[in-house]
Order: sequence, then structure tokens, then C-alpha cells
Amino acid sequence: MNKTKTIFKTLAFAMMMPTMLLTTACSSSDDAINNTENTETVSTKGYAIPVTVNVTRQGDDATRATYNEGTGKLSFSEGDKLFVKGFHNVFGGAGAFAGTLTYVSDGTFSGTIYTQAVYSGTADELFTAATDDVKATLLPAGYEGYGFLTVSGEGYSAELATPDYTKVFATSKAVGVEQFSLEQASQYSDGFDLAPENSILNFTINDLAKNTEVTVSYTDDKSNEISRSVTTDGDGTARFAIGVNDGTALHNCSLTVGGNAIALTANFKTLVFGKIYNVTRSLDPTGHALSSARVGDIICTDGLAYNGTDYHYLPVGVTAVAKVCYVSGGNGLALALADEEGKMNQSTAISTCNGKTPTVPDCTWKLPSSDEYYDMITAAGEYETMSAYEVLRDGFSLVGGTNLVADRYWTRSCDVTGDPLYRNFESGSAGYPTESVLYVRACLTW
Repeated sequence: MNKTKTIFKTLAFAMMMPTMLLTTACSSSDDAINNTENTETVSTKGYAIPVTVNVTRQGDDATRATYNEGTGKLSFSEGDKLFVKGFHNVFGGAGAFAGTLTYVSDGTFSGTIYTQAVYSGTADELFTAATDDVKATLLPAGYEGYGFLTVSGEGYSAELATPDYTKVFATSKAVGVEQFSLEQASQYSDGFDLAPENSILNFTINDLAKNTEVTVSYTDDKSNEISRSVTTDGDGTARFAIGVNDGTALHNCSLTVGGNAIALTANFKTLVFGKIYNVTRSLDPTGHALSSARVGDIICTDGLAYNGTDYHYLPVGVTAVAKVCYVSGGNGLALALADEEGKMNQSTAISTCNGKTPTVPDCTWKLPSSDEYYDMITAAGEYETMSAYEVLRDGFSLVGGTNLVADRYWTRSCDVTGDPLYRNFESGSAGYPTESVLYVRACLTW
């Protein structure tokens, strides 16, 4: 059988994350509502056409979909269903159609499609001649319990319901994989080729109180919010998963666990469809040597580098002073978390940075050169619509600092004639200033 497929990813965020629900935190009334929504199914409506289709997956073993923990590979599971819908607007056609097909074996799904009008053709003809893209959505086993398939008076008009954003939470990776493994495909050609449509952040938070209930609150850049409770295990560890679509800007997300804010920025600039991201955080973070510092870390007064997201709860007596912006081998550059006070001329800027406190073991404060600013901008990298200089400029608030101003900053460099050079964080350019005083940000080197 020819399985060539033309796939277009056309689905909006509202169709990407409908299955998500915290199974241990819902009330009995929630369960009743969900069950009521699913009492009528497409199998009781419309004109019936028996259908068997072959379903394959895009991606590789690193792409989540429904993930088999035992084999480490993708696999369909018993109880998985395929929701199919489309519109067949040809002369004597079927009109709107929809149905749920149940997984049989070896990538095959079978069931019944229900049509708006009497239809005498085959299922292949129905799918191939549909004037709109045929949409196929994998519904992981147990989806009925999540209340997202709604059926109107006719089975052919069944729809995936607009999701409740509070249903993006699961108390374990395993549950999260099932609940968040939504996959979709469009266009039919002798079968369906599914592609994963969202990603999972799988959290492990250590050093909480043992065997206690803690509240997890989450807000993303689209102002979607959840608040759920998990119980820590005997080691004081909370484990939970959050489903997100790949368009979420994680640099604006916030997470609070048991009253402790946990930033997410350092590890994720871009989310990929279908990936699981394992996020481990400790409420008693341990620093690491400067020789192993990474871009996004914070340098502290004890001479160690810490994960930038740990700035909320550093050890007692330890203070963050700079953010790592460039590393090369065991050496690096870290910009101070705030500007020096007031604008100044270049000479004063150089002496101010050289004498900056507090001192940090094995490090030196200085005013960065023009080339060092260039290295730091390059290391920041572009992110979505942000240029690299904007990523560097706006990244300090993410680790408890103050962002650079969209303006000119002194470097310690001069051209061959001795004229001083600046770096402009409004445009990313470098050049010669017309004014005599500019902003100053000190740089820590090791």
C-alpha cells in the first residue's frame, strides 16, 4: 500500500493541549461533568461507514508521542483512539463526517465514520475527495476521562472541545506522557501520518518537606495559570509534569513550588514538538567551579557558579553578583547584575569597574572591551523574534538582576586614533559616541 502522505501542521494551540487534567486533584463534581460530556459518542449518530486505516508517526525515538518506558520506543497502546473529521462537499457527497477509530495492532485503527448525508462510496474515496483537510487526532488511552470530546445532536459534528488550561498538569511523567501525548495529522493519502503537537516539562524538585502536600503554581507568557497540589515522597521530592505547546515563550514563564519561585529560562530557549524536558531543581542548590560554568549561570561571592534559576534560594551568606554571558574552555565573562550608578566618561568607567566590590575569589572586575561584548552577544544567540543583543540585554531580570538599558554602554576599547568605542543595546551596533558620558556595566572575568 502506498503510504506517501502530505502533512500540514495547521492546528491552533486550542487544539494542541486538550487532554490535560490532574487526575489526583479533581473533585467528584468535575468527574461527573466530564463523564456527562462523553455519554453520547459519535458511534450512535449519522450514516455509518466501516473504516480501517494505517497510521504511522513522524519523528524518531527521541520524539515523545506515546512513549513505551519498557522499550524506549514509540508505540501505540491498547485503548488508543483516532478521532477523524472532515468535509466531503462533492455532488452526492457525504457532507460533514467524523468518528473515532480504535487501535487494533501494528499501526492499524478500525471503527466507524458517520456522515451527514447518505454516502455509498468507500472510506478511501471519502477521505481522498474531501474538500477540506481531513484531520486525524490521536486520543491516548483513557481520554474519555478528560472530557474533551463533545458531541452535538449529530455524530458527524463531533468536535474536540476548547481546552480548559487547568488541564495541563499531571503528578508523574508516566501520567503526563499519556495525558499530554496529543498528535495530529491532516491530509489523507491511503493512511495517516501523525505528528506530536505539544511538549512535556517533567519536574523533579528536591529538598522539600517530607510527606507533605505542596502547592504548584504555574503561569506562562500568555497569562494562562494553573494551581495544583502534589505530595512529596519520603525523601522530600515533588514530581510532576506540565504540558506546554512549543510556541510558549519559556523566558516569560514562572513556576512556584511550595512558595519557592523557580525560574525556567536557563535550560530552554526553544521547545520542540513531542519532546520530554526533564527539569531537576533543588531548594538547597550546590555551586560548581568556575571552570565548569555555563552561559546563564550566576557567579556568587563564594567564587562558585550556580544555576541561574537558583537565584531565589542561594545558601545563607552567598550573594549573586554577575551572570555568565560567555565561556571558552575554563575561562569566561560574566556581566554584573546591575549597571554602575549614573552615567560617566570612559576613564571613570574603567577605574570604577576595576575597583568594583564585592571581590570574588579567582575573578577580576573590569570594563569589557568591544570584542568581549561581541563575544557575549554572540553567545546569547537569537531567540524567536529577538536578536542576540536583545537576548543578552533582557536576560538579567531572569536571574534576579536588572536588564541593560536600550542605550549606549562604554567599552574599554579605543580605535587606532585613541577614540573610545561604545556598544549600543538599542540597535546592537558599535561606534564612537558624540556624548561624553554613557552607561556602564562591569564585567567579571576568570
